[in-house]
Amino acid sequence: MKKILLVDGNSLLFRAYYASAYSGVILKTSNGIPTNAVYSFANMLTSLVSDRDYHDVKVAFDKSKKTFRHDKLENYKAGRSATPEELIPQFQIVREFLDSANITWCEKENYEADDLIGTMARIIENHCNGFEVEILTSDKDMFQLITDKTKILLPKLGTSDLELFGEAELMTKWEVAPKHVVDLKGLMGDPSDNLKGVEGVGKKTAIKLLKEFITVEGIYENIDAISGKLQEKLINGKESAFLCKEIATINCDVEMEELKFDRINVNLNGLINFLEKYEMVSLVKRLTNRVGVINKLEDVKVKEKIKYQQLVKWDNSYASEFNFIYVESLEENYHKGEIIGLAIANEKGYFYLDTVKDDTELEAFLINSDFKKATYDIKKVVTLFANAQINFNYDSFIYDAMVAAYVLNPNITSRIQNLFNIVQMDLLLDEDELVYGKGAKQNKEIDLELKSLFIVSKLEVLKTSYDLILNSLKENEQFELYQDIELPLVKVLFEMEQKGILIDKLELDKQTALTLSKIEEIEKKMRVVLTGYIDDSFNFASPKQIKELLFDQLGLPSNKKQSTDREALERIVHLHPVVNLLLEHRKLNKLYSTYLRGFEKFIFSDHKVHTIFNQTLTNTGRLSSSEPNIQNISVKDDLQKEARKIFISNPDTKFYSFDYSQIELRVLAQLGHEDTLLSIFGSDRDIHTEAARKIFNLADDIEITSDQRRIAKVFNFGIIYGLSDFGLSNDLKISIPEARQFIEEYYNSFPKLMLYKNSLIKEAMEKGYASTFANRKRIINELASTNFMVKSFGNRIAVNMPIQGTAADILKVAMINISNAFATQNLKSYMVTQIHDEIIFEIYESEVQTALEIIEANMKTAFKDLAKIVKKDETEINIKLEVNESKGNNWFELK
Repeated sequence: MKKILLVDGNSLLFRAYYASAYSGVILKTSNGIPTNAVYSFANMLTSLVSDRDYHDVKVAFDKSKKTFRHDKLENYKAGRSATPEELIPQFQIVREFLDSANITWCEKENYEADDLIGTMARIIENHCNGFEVEILTSDKDMFQLITDKTKILLPKLGTSDLELFGEAELMTKWEVAPKHVVDLKGLMGDPSDNLKGVEGVGKKTAIKLLKEFITVEGIYENIDAISGKLQEKLINGKESAFLCKEIATINCDVEMEELKFDRINVNLNGLINFLEKYEMVSLVKRLTNRVGVINKLEDVKVKEKIKYQQLVKWDNSYASEFNFIYVESLEENYHKGEIIGLAIANEKGYFYLDTVKDDTELEAFLINSDFKKATYDIKKVVTLFANAQINFNYDSFIYDAMVAAYVLNPNITSRIQNLFNIVQMDLLLDEDELVYGKGAKQNKEIDLELKSLFIVSKLEVLKTSYDLILNSLKENEQFELYQDIELPLVKVLFEMEQKGILIDKLELDKQTALTLSKIEEIEKKMRVVLTGYIDDSFNFASPKQIKELLFDQLGLPSNKKQSTDREALERIVHLHPVVNLLLEHRKLNKLYSTYLRGFEKFIFSDHKVHTIFNQTLTNTGRLSSSEPNIQNISVKDDLQKEARKIFISNPDTKFYSFDYSQIELRVLAQLGHEDTLLSIFGSDRDIHTEAARKIFNLADDIEITSDQRRIAKVFNFGIIYGLSDFGLSNDLKISIPEARQFIEEYYNSFPKLMLYKNSLIKEAMEKGYASTFANRKRIINELASTNFMVKSFGNRIAVNMPIQGTAADILKVAMINISNAFATQNLKSYMVTQIHDEIIFEIYESEVQTALEIIEANMKTAFKDLAKIVKKDETEINIKLEVNESKGNNWFELK
């Protein structure tokens, strides 16, 4: 059977947009045209055509917002949020993409894409012998089109990982036949289309009714056989049920002109021109590899293969004074990674090694400080050498492309392929998944020729981008930020990762068992409370089952999305005893799965966890950690705080924590030149008490209440994050006018703050980005939006980023200086971790006095040291930085 692919263009484009937008990056051309959705759409469609060998492809779009369904229901789809601004121009660009590739698309006034697809599917089934249909969509309404010749391709994750639905799969998922999908929709409605269905009838009840009465019509013909509240709900919702069924029914009889199904013939030249026009260079080479799609390669200029030597062992006669080195490993956690290939390039050529085992010459090359090395992700590379028990000289690694690229644009995800998005290069590089496979299908044992060429190609990208990146850093006045802060920090983080943190396994086992028993106890209580509503198979950790229980079976009120997140549950906690138990169950489950049982897989043979400090993940310059995440164990939540007991110091050391006191407020005072704030900090007065005194107009001899201080604290920290009158009224449980009055009093008390905030927003709007004291930049596309909510978010970023980013840079300078001072003094004590504004050390008893003096001195002078590094010596740093110290044998004792 030949296959024809019918694509729901709107559905796929929306999904493509959100899949990439959630990563935090909106791909744009150099002149600002957004292309992220079209890029994902093009990538997915060409992949599908190649992998699944379709005879023909047709793409259908919605032509206008109003269709015949709006005549029947005026507010049809009215609840949907506005289309993101960056997506709007991409609807036209995606049509241009299809035209350039010679792929047919269609649209028709007054009809939706669903109707056009339904019509085409029925025409193929009835008039095209030997053909079957696959429909690519994320709209589950299309399930009604399933037949023995038509199946639905449903994206499970982003625009990849597709699930094929036929009649059997639909029966497993919804327990109804395709022709009764519209009956299901009639009863349960569809919030995304603003179809209400029968109020109080959810999916489970609807399926049960349809199993007995087959259709909506059958239910109402036998309404007397249904009793109690359900009968009442059905009677009240009868008109809605029939209307929703009618609207959900796809029209498969649309008049369509000149409908032909011919063998697909992708126009490669047109496609290449399109990709070049919209600067999607990384797609070009990928497309040329998809021979199922491309059949006209003779006119395409493909870059010549790189010439390189495959070596069995390294020979230092190939070494040079300056060398580029790329090390390949597929493991996400590089502490468990192994080297599967290595490439080196210098003035003598390109070289490839498939194995590094027992290579003494390579080790000599890595140890020799006369051989300087440039690489991508130094920390990962040297860790992989350590894993392979190969000695190296860390200081011979003098350039890190990953960190340099991050300084240039922190919005772009750290992958070597993304260097193309940092600097313009006339190179093309495949995605890893195309070479090694993805997920469970990933395979490092691939053809040697293919693997070596791919790794050498990555090396060429590293080499070619080197001068371009360094020149860009200098042109952007960010070279010092990279060279004197970010690059030295890599070594500090590497040493912290290698040291690791000791875990008390007995304490971990004790807490794990105790938490598990608490979870089981709560589940027993919930089963008693819910007798008659659930059976033994009910899973309290399933949001889907919880949603059906709370809103369908118990009939508790919900929002449109029927959310079961913490905030939603807290709003209905007083309505049923199970809700409070669910909240407690969820909290315990998170503790168990994330911080207790979840930690066990990260413990190495040395009884330590070796986290990965992510230096290039956040937009503000802050560090994060993963594998495991040790930065988000709350000290405010008593349950989570207990988990801090599992992190213990070594027998001959103690933990010491040094935490900057209110660093972001201090940075705000300095950068905003706010004299009143500077005076408060300069004379060591309590900022929250002083702010309360000013907000409430209280004299110096009047005592501030704890409530007044709490309100002032909300202001002091909230003001950095764009505190609004609405947000403040929610936080303090006061009226919006009262909140507005408080905000006015606050800004009257600190008059330069509003001027400073407005200047930050104005500057960011003019430049398109916000920048820190050290010239770390963050592009803020949201500021160009005409959507009030989006632009307001951009305003908050413009204010928050310079302050939070500067605070992060101060932390980094302190860490570098402390590390250098420890090394100079030959101290054995070391840094363990950094958590937001706090640095934790393990200090030997014999070194306590020296170590504490070094730490405190360097943390207090870090802002001034930062000014020297970024050549802002003329800026007088007036603000005093203060640190709080604590010590203990485990993290629990530190706070």
